[in-house]
Amino acid sequence: MRLFIALCFVFVPLLTAQDSLVYHHPSEELFLQGMRQFAQKEYRPALTLFRQSMAALPFNHRTTAALIMAAKSELAMRNYRGAMAACDALAGSFPQSQYQEDVLFTRGMSRYHLGDNRGTFEDMAAVYRIAQQPANRDHAARMIEHLAQEYMTEELTAPAVTDTLPPYLRNLLIVVAAEVQFQNGSADGARAAIARFIPAEADQALQFRINRLLARIEKGNQITIGVLLPLHRAQEGETREKRIVNEMLEGITLAVSDYEERTVPGQVSVQLDVRDSEKDSAVIRTAIQAWGDDPLVTGIIGPVFSAETMIAARFAQEKELPIVTPTATDEGISSIGPFVFQANSTNGAKGKTMAQYAVNVLGAKTIAVLGSAVPSSSTQADSFIAEAKRLGASVIADRRYKKGESDIRSYVRSIRADASALRPDYVVAMRGKVNVAEVSRRLVSLGIKFSYIDSIVAAGGLVNFTSLFGDSAKRIADSLRLPVKKTSLYVDSLHYPVTAVDLIYCPIANSHEVGVITSQLAFYNIRATILGSGDWNDPNELDLNKRYADGVIFGSDRWVERNDRTLRIFGKYARKYGRQMSDNALFGFDAMSMILTHIGEGAVTRRQLADALASVFEYPGIRNAVSLRQERVNSALQILQFRNGAVTRLHTYSSQ
Repeated sequence: MRLFIALCFVFVPLLTAQDSLVYHHPSEELFLQGMRQFAQKEYRPALTLFRQSMAALPFNHRTTAALIMAAKSELAMRNYRGAMAACDALAGSFPQSQYQEDVLFTRGMSRYHLGDNRGTFEDMAAVYRIAQQPANRDHAARMIEHLAQEYMTEELTAPAVTDTLPPYLRNLLIVVAAEVQFQNGSADGARAAIARFIPAEADQALQFRINRLLARIEKGNQITIGVLLPLHRAQEGETREKRIVNEMLEGITLAVSDYEERTVPGQVSVQLDVRDSEKDSAVIRTAIQAWGDDPLVTGIIGPVFSAETMIAARFAQEKELPIVTPTATDEGISSIGPFVFQANSTNGAKGKTMAQYAVNVLGAKTIAVLGSAVPSSSTQADSFIAEAKRLGASVIADRRYKKGESDIRSYVRSIRADASALRPDYVVAMRGKVNVAEVSRRLVSLGIKFSYIDSIVAAGGLVNFTSLFGDSAKRIADSLRLPVKKTSLYVDSLHYPVTAVDLIYCPIANSHEVGVITSQLAFYNIRATILGSGDWNDPNELDLNKRYADGVIFGSDRWVERNDRTLRIFGKYARKYGRQMSDNALFGFDAMSMILTHIGEGAVTRRQLADALASVFEYPGIRNAVSLRQERVNSALQILQFRNGAVTRLHTYSSQ
């Protein structure tokens, strides 16, 4: 609200309409000079110029405009009584002025700074009623809401006042009354205020606030999120799995503490109930059964690994209790039901997203696939091919090399052959039954040099009609009734580039394959966009192969921006745990923060939280964005490019 009040100081209305038809050139010049000074926040010289403009006689086309701008200059200089005097002079001398809403708004702001809350309310209500400028109406409504929240709650929200106001302001003040009652601990008072709310006269924003408040009244002011992780509490010593889980729990805990530090009065407080899954289905079932029977528990975060997540998801779905796994990547977990969410992308979802990006953004129509045969990469490739075909692209080659296979020349050469076949050469043998003289005459008539034809005829060689006539080669050969043969002359002539493929999708198993793929595609002179998977996101490996890798594009589920929010969270984590924030902690933090964001916006029941999560689109996590609209699996990827020795982010992309 302080920011809003500060903006009001420099709010300048559109001053195109005039109150008089008398044109006075000196007044015009003074007024325009004053506007320039005002725009530069030089309010004192602006005030002098406006006074000079409005003092000119006779009254002219700039008199009222200069008077209101003088009032605004006084307001900006914090001479509130001077601003009120100027407004009163304009209202009294020119009651029919088209600047009345600006007069009332400026006077209302002056009254506010002088502590006259009742006068401020009256002026702002009048502005709302007559405003032709949407910005004035919006500012007036926000000022009234501020007065009701901070200074005049009982007076302004009483029926005797609200019933005299336009429908939007009436509903707005009813919402404020209900929220203040709830913040003060009176659920009954909040319900009584809500009973006066008229949904048919409310906009979507006010309806949302009322629904959020009703949910909070129903739920109370505190809810619980269950945390289900394989904590290995009975196991002594440090293991890799135990470290992963503990770091994830640290991220989850940090997200909650950050949320609680930023809550405002009346906002739902969240506590965690952390339980050890022990990787035991019976223990998992018992925990979820207890949470399902506890009305304070709104959702679950966890587990970590796919096997136990599959078990937990079934139990949570039975209880219609939203469950969000931060990391599980097995296919089909979210398909268990509408209360199950995967905040980490599966390999199938990654392939689908990259296919949509290839076709819909890069415009690829002819595609080849060259990737690893390991299961994770193959799943991405299979999903990519299915989606690309669904979108109408042609996949002309699909080659998978085995794990550890470093010699992939045969795969790349076969892609070159398949691509070459898309643009074949049509050739005619200038021997046998061919009427050489007649063919030569016709070719010369089409612009081909006789010396070229004569040399081929003398050698009894082949005439490449494609090199002579391009896409018209087959048609021309047929018109000459020549025995034409379709072939690929230059498959093995590597100095001839292959350009028939728009894009090659390369899902790899590890970054060591970057150099193998890029060098071989360059050697076989296949000119196509290289689109990679997340394992391409290795700046060191890309730099080692920058001669061939420059320009490659790849989709990664990790990209950390060094912005104010990230630095703040990293700093809090380091102070609390004495080390840098790991990816495991980021997985937990991002998933929990996403849940808390929707709780803070009013999704405090299980159904509300499930519905809110199902509509998530590119939630800005620190490690990666989260989009859950597609089958409740994260489909968001960061589209990155390696160019000129550096990896840069192009944008976030989610499957549609």
